Amino acid sequence: MPRTPNAVPVYRRHKPTNQAVCTIRLSGGGSKQLYLGRYKSAASRAEYERVVALVVANGGVYPAAGQDVTVNEALLAFVRFAERHYRDQDGKPTGTADDLKLTLGYVRRLFGRTLLSDFGIPQLKTVRDAMVRDGRVRTQVNKRVSQVRQFVRWCVEEQLVSPSVLEGLRAVRPLAPGRSGAKEGKPVAPADPSAIEKVLPLLSPAVRAIVALLRLTGARPGEVCRLRPGDLDRTKPDLWRYAVARHKGTWRGKARTVYLGPEAIRVLTPWLDGCGPEEFVFTPARSEAARSAERAAARVTKRWPSHMRRNDEKRARSRRKLAPRYDRQSVARAISRACRKAKVTPFSAYQLRHLRAVELRERYGLETVRAVLGHSFKAMSDHYSQAADAELAGRAMAAAG
Repeated sequence: MPRTPNAVPVYRRHKPTNQAVCTIRLSGGGSKQLYLGRYKSAASRAEYERVVALVVANGGVYPAAGQDVTVNEALLAFVRFAERHYRDQDGKPTGTADDLKLTLGYVRRLFGRTLLSDFGIPQLKTVRDAMVRDGRVRTQVNKRVSQVRQFVRWCVEEQLVSPSVLEGLRAVRPLAPGRSGAKEGKPVAPADPSAIEKVLPLLSPAVRAIVALLRLTGARPGEVCRLRPGDLDRTKPDLWRYAVARHKGTWRGKARTVYLGPEAIRVLTPWLDGCGPEEFVFTPARSEAARSAERAAARVTKRWPSHMRRNDEKRARSRRKLAPRYDRQSVARAISRACRKAKVTPFSAYQLRHLRAVELRERYGLETVRAVLGHSFKAMSDHYSQAADAELAGRAMAAAG
């Protein structure tokens, strides 16, 4: 006679992942393994007791939460949530939702028709392998795998799937360097100071000032682009404080102050003339006015009335609409164009921040880097300033070795 299956699932160990696991019977006649958490942990025992209670109360069959929900249905609900949730103080999308959509596109293409309750370790590894085959670097693959777990965590919170599904996915370890088959990304180096000097003359006046301030203060591009005179504390003539109204850590309730020394003050001061307290300092309109003033000052030919009338007519016919202020994307495009013109190694605005971190680390130490760049943890400051270690080690051994 065939053996009668146990009505109560058995708590046992899954050796490859050291997870507690039990096999449950489904209403459709099949069976499924549920991962409960770390083997012999209090959390796994509690989850096991919960599963047993559900099975006993349901006549020996596990009533899996959301077992009729497909991955596609859950993805649609999650994307709607992400589009509402990930917005800045002005209600504009932050870009996080688009990044999540890119990641979850892999899940949709590979397992969209799969039941959400069946999305387990093999499926997550398949998604990860697809990312590796697409040529994504190892660190980015690990980040996007975490985003898939974030999606499943939200599904658990919304009671679309059992917590055991998320527990199983947590057993998947990140890809290790040199052992995964995924290509390694190139470390981001600080900007080359000589390249910066060649690029500056090729930038528009406002972007030139923004780049100079990024180079001197170590601020983020968005922080400088949103600068308003009313945000400045100019009590001390040789040290201004810029209280950033909105920044990367605003949603955590964290304050951010950018410090401007004498050189940064010299760069910024001309742009404050005629700028209201609540107006943005760096706008395309003010930059165009400054550019016109520079060209007029360098003009050597006479200003003929016919030429001036023609220029006025061209400006009147122009349909070009200028943005209310510069943003990090427009600054990045301007820097990229100038790098091509100057025929130097391209650098980004964040590499200017990286360069400042290296210089501060070398001269003042890691704690100063953390304070100036506004990091909560020293590990993040160390990430930006590791290039200084090689310089310090080289100098020391050149003198003592």
